[in-house]
Amino acid sequence: MNRAKVIVVVSPERQAPPLDALEPEAEAVLVRTADELRAAQEDAEILFLNDFRSTLLREVGPGRLRWIHTSSIGMDPLLTEAIVHSDIVASNSRGVCERPIAEWVLGVLLMFAKDLRRTIELQDEHRWQHRETEPILGRKVLVAGPGPVGRETVLLLRAAGMDVTVVGRTARQDPELGAVAAIGEIDELLPDADDVVLTLPLTEDTRGMFDAARLSGMRRGARLVNVGRGAVVVADDLLAAIDSGHLGAAALDVFEQEPLPADSPLWSRNRILVSPHASGDLVGWRGRVVDCFVENLRRWKAGEPLRDVVDLRAIGVTASPTR
Repeated sequence: MNRAKVIVVVSPERQAPPLDALEPEAEAVLVRTADELRAAQEDAEILFLNDFRSTLLREVGPGRLRWIHTSSIGMDPLLTEAIVHSDIVASNSRGVCERPIAEWVLGVLLMFAKDLRRTIELQDEHRWQHRETEPILGRKVLVAGPGPVGRETVLLLRAAGMDVTVVGRTARQDPELGAVAAIGEIDELLPDADDVVLTLPLTEDTRGMFDAARLSGMRRGARLVNVGRGAVVVADDLLAAIDSGHLGAAALDVFEQEPLPADSPLWSRNRILVSPHASGDLVGWRGRVVDCFVENLRRWKAGEPLRDVVDLRAIGVTASPTR
């Protein structure tokens, strides 16, 4: 296998990623529509999914594909019956976004603790108003989802002096994170947490997991940060918990519907930070995910094991997130 043919799925609204590193290795066929994907599938076995919001694979199906690589960590567009229960190899771009997302989480927790939003508001008003703020040292944080992003987040928050409890699918002892509690214990752990950070994937088990009942189980004044998937949190219930004063604040980088509609009430709450699904996007990230794919493509052509292969069966089939 020399110069392979690779389907590159890109967003209709964005330019293609920088593909210079791919050029010597493969013929890239850019695809933005369902019809273009159907045509490209006729003689291609490899697909580079560079648009993590794309629903094209759900609409068209995998065709003759043998390997799909995603530019994201999440595998949502691949969690269909036709792909999960096939022999298609799936891999992702680990190592690109995990640390940036963890830094974003630390940043918003610092913003809340140091009341930086109010500082900016007072500056805009030319008002000198002395205030006291909170420490992060010893602050109790519960991180739900010890995957690649959750793992990096736990380590960074602990390095900053925070007291972090980790919740995963099953209880276990992790050599790096220490004790991981089972997700079934989360309701017992929530009342002790000052901050709750969600790095969970979207599955049928996690969809709507943080509803009114679970949010009410959080400590009064606690803060919620979601960098996993938007549909894990019931937005209306979150708004009610914020408006009632039960929750102190929320920082959201992910939403059930993206882009977030302009008329969403989430925009108008000054105790909710709205971020456009950009917590992991450092300058140059689009080139870095191409580099990850090219490295794996060289392995594929050489018959070597791929890096960052994901067991889709372990995640399971899930319905398409609302766009």
